[in-house]
Amino acid sequence: PSSSSAASDVYKRQVIGIVLLFVAGLSAVGTFAAAFTRSQIRSEDTWASTADALADDPQVRQAVADLIAAEVMSVSGADDLISGVLPGPLGALSGPLTDRATGLVSAAAEQLVGTEAFRSAWRAAVRASHAELLAALDGDGRFTEVTSKGIVLDLGSTLEQLRSLLDDKGLTFLDGIDLSGVDIQVPLIDAPGVQTIADVLDALDVLVIVLPIVAAVAAVAGLLIARRRSWAVVAAGVGVVAGSAMIWAAVPFGRDQAVDQVGGGVLGPGIVRVVADEVVASLRGPLALAAVLGAVVIVAGAAAAVATARRA
Repeated sequence: PSSSSAASDVYKRQVIGIVLLFVAGLSAVGTFAAAFTRSQIRSEDTWASTADALADDPQVRQAVADLIAAEVMSVSGADDLISGVLPGPLGALSGPLTDRATGLVSAAAEQLVGTEAFRSAWRAAVRASHAELLAALDGDGRFTEVTSKGIVLDLGSTLEQLRSLLDDKGLTFLDGIDLSGVDIQVPLIDAPGVQTIADVLDALDVLVIVLPIVAAVAAVAGLLIARRRSWAVVAAGVGVVAGSAMIWAAVPFGRDQAVDQVGGGVLGPGIVRVVADEVVASLRGPLALAAVLGAVVIVAGAAAAVATARRA
């Protein structure tokens, strides 16, 4: 009976050790994935990679042009000017003339967003918006800001170029207007999306602290408890491979959720999709490497276990 009890105790300790090392392997991969994803979201280069993709998107370009045109018409007071110079019965023509003027401004704005000068300003603005987004989440934004509508980017600096394009078309109504203080607020991401980004970063900040602790405690405890440590090490390798496979499988779902949850605003869907694709593409290589390392651990542990058994 005592021999049977001792064998049972050894078996239980071995199972517990294996489970703990398996958890350690899972936690190690989770730590790596969380830290890598957080670094990619916080990376300015990842964010900046969206600039050209967005600038080449016809829908984004049209949306920006329409916003610029609408703001210019509002700031210039062109509609009031047109209605004011038309006497009596001709006042009925103010609407069509205002629409015509708006169309001309919109056409000039479309021409503006296609210029290399605007693209350069766009690239700089998108790159700057990343640091500003992170700062804005803490209320420290300068060029971008979080409003009730979300996070917006000021492209007012491009209006001088627009003035020149309008002058070339014979439209000089902006010549007497100071455009230096005019804000062209382009919505990047809506308010719920901004909050989602903040929540994701908060969760990743917690995971990169908690998961390494779990991995270390589980690994040490597992090695101390397990009677046959070589097989426990194999379990750690299995945990690494399993964790890599689970994260790999979850990545497409996470990408789709990111686009759905953070995809509000004029640029939201486009910019989130590009950023998510960049993060996914960057994560897959390291995950594959982690799986290979896990497989190496499995082979090494199994070889050590077999060698130990032969010596016994």
